[in-house]
Amino acid sequence: MDVKNAFLHGDLVEKVYMKQPAGFVDKDKPDHVCLLHKSLYGLKQSPRAWYDKFSTFLLEFGFLCSLWDPSLFVYSRNNDMIFLLLYVDDMIITGSNSHTLTHLLAELSKQFRMKDLGRAHYFLGIQLQYFPDGMFMSQQKYAEDLLIAAQMENCASMPTPLPLELDKVPDQQTEFPEPTYFRSLAGKLQYLTLTRPDIQFAVNYVCQKMHKPTTSDFHLLK
Repeated sequence: MDVKNAFLHGDLVEKVYMKQPAGFVDKDKPDHVCLLHKSLYGLKQSPRAWYDKFSTFLLEFGFLCSLWDPSLFVYSRNNDMIFLLLYVDDMIITGSNSHTLTHLLAELSKQFRMKDLGRAHYFLGIQLQYFPDGMFMSQQKYAEDLLIAAQMENCASMPTPLPLELDKVPDQQTEFPEPTYFRSLAGKLQYLTLTRPDIQFAVNYVCQKMHKPTTSDFHLLK
């Protein structure tokens, strides 16, 4: 599901004033300002106001917010289960009872401008493929985009993520000139381990070098 103009749904609890927008200036009171009641895009309060509005609706519907992940909401009543994961204005919903799901979607559409995108195939960088006996989750496109970001889309493959004998790797202590770029790639690799646990050790090792990476560390990152 996708929420249209999500941040415009939020209600402000703080007093926020803004200049009259261009094209809507009162000619008799050009120096007056507007007192906002609803959130707008660009306000630092908007993400929180939207989350408060949406989470309040879900809690009133009967959901509970996960203690481990505040973006995950769980509905459990009798034998019915619904899981709703919210990421800004995108959400993925699954449940055990189609009637309860239909009721939830109807109530959501009454409160918010919703768009049903159908069965999930790509969500937050994770691809979903469906088969008669189950579902396969991968990050192939995410990995390919990561290679492009690192300018390594044409690189040769390696049998292991890191050299097998790290203590024998030549150590170049020259400070890497773009530490922000290093951290960006390392962070993207961390997200890739969601579906690639086989590289977790290597990624964790590289991430330990993020504070002050050297040229040698960047070679290991590549």
